[in-house]
Amino acid sequence: MEVYNQFVSNLELCVSIYAYDLSINVMKEKLEQTLESCRKISNPIKKNALCNSLFSLIKRLSDNNEDTDVIKSIFFIYQGSESGCETIMFEHIMTPNEIATLREYNFPIYQYKNSDKFPIEEWNDIFTNFNFVQSIQINQQNMKHMRLNRYKMKEIMNCKITNESSLIEHIDRIYRENKNQKIFLYGVSNYLTQRIRDMNEVNCRVENLNREEVWMWKKDEEMKMNLALLEERLRDITDERKIDLFVFGRIKIEIKEHIDNYLLKELFIEERKIKILESIVPQETLNFRIIPIRSLQSGDIAQEFIEKYNGLMGIKYY
Repeated sequence: MEVYNQFVSNLELCVSIYAYDLSINVMKEKLEQTLESCRKISNPIKKNALCNSLFSLIKRLSDNNEDTDVIKSIFFIYQGSESGCETIMFEHIMTPNEIATLREYNFPIYQYKNSDKFPIEEWNDIFTNFNFVQSIQINQQNMKHMRLNRYKMKEIMNCKITNESSLIEHIDRIYRENKNQKIFLYGVSNYLTQRIRDMNEVNCRVENLNREEVWMWKKDEEMKMNLALLEERLRDITDERKIDLFVFGRIKIEIKEHIDNYLLKELFIEERKIKILESIVPQETLNFRIIPIRSLQSGDIAQEFIEKYNGLMGIKYY
C-alpha cells in the first residue's frame, strides 16, 4: 500500500471502495445500489462527481472481467468537481494475506466511502499493524475477551462469570498467555469490585467503551509514561554535568543536523511533528529512540514542553 502514499494529500473529492469474496456481478449490483443513493444528494456538483466515479468503476469492471470473476480489490477514485474533469482511478489487488486479515477480523465484504483524501494510512495500518491491546469487556455477568487495535478487533472468548473469583481467574490466565501484557478491563458489572480495579494486571474503567475509545485509552496510558520520562529529562537541564547533552531548535536545522551526524540518543517530539521529521530525514538515520509527546490535560508537562521548547528536545550520547 505504500505506493499509494503520494495520493494521501487533500483533494476535492475522493472515493474509496473495497470488496472481497464477491463475484463481479454482485459487486456491480452493490455499486448500482450505492449509485442510487448518490443520485439523491442535493448538492449537484458533489452528486455528479460521485456518480461519475461509480459509473467509471462499473464500466471498468464490465470491460475487464467476466461476471463470475471474484473481486479482491481496493479502488481509489478521484473525480474533480469541474465539468469535463477526468476520472483518475487506482486499483490495489489484495494479496491472499491481506484478504485473510479482512476475513479474520470480520471486515464487511463491501464498503464505499467518500472524503477529501484517500484512507491510505488506515489501510496500511490494517495490513501491517499486528500490535494488539488485550481487552476484557464486562456486561453484568457476561465477559468478552477481545484483541484489538486502531482498526481491527477480534473476539477471542465469550463466557459467563459467576463471581469475583472467576473473573480474577480469567484475568490471570489472559495476562499469562499474553506475556504479562496489561489488560484493559471495562464495562458495567457488580463484579468490577475495588479488588479487581486495584489489580496490577489491569487498567480498569467502569463504563462502556467502543473499540476506538479503548484504543485511545491505551494510547493515553502510553503517553503518561512518555510524560513521566519527559519530566525526568527536563529536571536534568539544571544539572551542569548534563546540560551539554541537550539539543533544542528547529526540526529542519538543529535537530536534522544532529540526526544526520548520528549524534542523538533520544528525541522528545510533539506527536504531530513526527510526520514532518520522517519527511526530511532518511528512514535509516532514525536509529535512536523517538518519544512522542501529546498534552493530556491543560497545564501538564507536555503543554509546557510544547510552549517553552517548541515540542522538540534531543538528547545526545555524550
